[in-house]
Amino acid sequence: MEITLRGLIDEIKKIEGVKKVSVISRTGIPLNGDSYENQETFAAMSAIILGAAETAATSISGVKKIIVFLESGDILLILSVGKRGVLSILSTRDVTKDIEHLLDKFRHII
Repeated sequence: MEITLRGLIDEIKKIEGVKKVSVISRTGIPLNGDSYENQETFAAMSAIILGAAETAATSISGVKKIIVFLESGDILLILSVGKRGVLSILSTRDVTKDIEHLLDKFRHII
């Protein structure tokens, strides 16, 4: 069975608490997944936030994930998926441990 970007996104969406999943290029272009109001701005800013955190942490350590706590009670997870991709997940909880086994698969596809 061939692994596809859409298939990996659908697998994450099955996890309890996950509301939206988006894959974005490092240049801020939406590649696949759920969309948001002002999608272009959301995608660009997600890529910028990850890049800024990685730059700020360069002399300290690598960035594993960024968690944004939203007023709604949800969280926005922003993770690197290789040199070319950003994974953004809107969820009610931190699902990083639930998706660790999928991250390498994303890195191979993107």
